[in-house]
Amino acid sequence: MNETNDVADATQPTREEMIAFLRGHFRYYTMNSWNKLTSYARNIKICNLGLTGEQESHAYDLIYVEDTFLEINERIREFDEENGYRYQACFNGRSSGYIVMLQGGKEPSGYQSYCSECGQRNYKKVLPVAETPEDKVRNYIRVKNWWVPDVYIEQEEVKRHGLTMERVLEIVREVKAEKTEYSEDAACGRCGAVARQNFATQHQRIYAQGTGMDEDADFEDEEEWEHYSLKKRYDLVKSFDKMVDDCIEIFRSLCDNYRVVEMEVPCTRTVKVLEPIAAEA
Repeated sequence: MNETNDVADATQPTREEMIAFLRGHFRYYTMNSWNKLTSYARNIKICNLGLTGEQESHAYDLIYVEDTFLEINERIREFDEENGYRYQACFNGRSSGYIVMLQGGKEPSGYQSYCSECGQRNYKKVLPVAETPEDKVRNYIRVKNWWVPDVYIEQEEVKRHGLTMERVLEIVREVKAEKTEYSEDAACGRCGAVARQNFATQHQRIYAQGTGMDEDADFEDEEEWEHYSLKKRYDLVKSFDKMVDDCIEIFRSLCDNYRVVEMEVPCTRTVKVLEPIAAEA
């Protein structure tokens, strides 16, 4: 009756095996060597990938082509996303010859809107469409949100909508409580298109820290590292290794199936020149 469970238990690493794996794992600097902080890592220099001679000759050409890293970077992004960006992987080393696990996360970026034409982000929100007198007064106050409350009552733009003084002052309080900046129009500051839109949800930025990871961890301390925590860390590092192995396989496949060729790409650029004023006549 317990045969299935016994088989499953036999495939699970023991505490000693997990500790040995974590302690024996290769490590590398999270930033530069001067900071002396390290984390779990993998050496991915070409000479360490176990490539054949033919693959290796292709590899040294491939690393200088941006397209080589499209699928590799996507696999790394998947790892980051699977871990909620609390744990991330990045290239490090003078020649990017290592992939290192970093700690990080997501936090509000402060951006409120973006241009749907060029993607430029903006720290100010776009005003919502105003359909009622109250909406129009509210939007006016939003873009003039620096006066003391009594000043708004005297503005012609506010008076013409026929709201009571009490209601105007209520709207002023509500707008100031928003603690949000609005721009008067939806024009993009980069491309000029009137195409800015507010983010549907709070925009987040991804950040990574250069702090070390488990450098002084006492895995034998069962109070600090009970079985669940230890297994969770073991699984995390195993998944990191699996991601790196996948990246190596992607790179190996590129070495087998692609070669680097050069092509000429025409490039148009804008320059400034002198033109005689008389030419305008």
